[in-house]
Amino acid sequence: MKTDDLISLLVRDDTIPPAVSPRLVLAILLALALVAGLLVSLVGVRADLARALADPVTRMKWLLPLALGLPALVAALRLSRPQTRGSPGLLFAALVAAAAMLWLVLAIKATPAGMVWPRIKGTSAMMCFFAIMLVSALPLAAGLRVLGGGASPAPMLSGAALGLAVGSLAATLYAFFCTQDSPLFFLTWYGLAIAVVTLAGAVAGRGMLRW
Repeated sequence: MKTDDLISLLVRDDTIPPAVSPRLVLAILLALALVAGLLVSLVGVRADLARALADPVTRMKWLLPLALGLPALVAALRLSRPQTRGSPGLLFAALVAAAAMLWLVLAIKATPAGMVWPRIKGTSAMMCFFAIMLVSALPLAAGLRVLGGGASPAPMLSGAALGLAVGSLAATLYAFFCTQDSPLFFLTWYGLAIAVVTLAGAVAGRGMLRW
């Protein structure tokens, strides 16, 4: 085929690719709903959920991950378009993460030395850490598959944004089942789990979202 013929063929190809944004949101929400239903059937939500939501400190178990996850999801959606090089959502998420780290440092300083590790460890540290990553696995895989239909100009950054979004939303979901309310506990283990899922998204995105 001659070059001119190829150009003419491409010009005539007016097929509109399916939009990534609604499919990505739907895939993540469906995957999270599936996991949530499984968790409810296995362990049920915490019995004192209303009291926990009424406490301003405990409420941050939901608000902080949401403040990370929603801007990161917007960033992942923006980065699925080739003309986009960055997203303010990632800057906002970085500021939230910095605020959470500052809170953790201040909480450590305000806690008697002998009580710091016991409060960080709680009674279910490893369960929390691995549960959030497990809850993230299906939404992350579904999201990467959908994002593969886009054209991200920065596959690794796009995968990291998706991982941050999914990990944070998974932590928000897990908080409905978690009974450990010490800021030292949830800032540490929720944060570490979200960081691991973000890294997994970046590594997977580098290979799966390249075009």
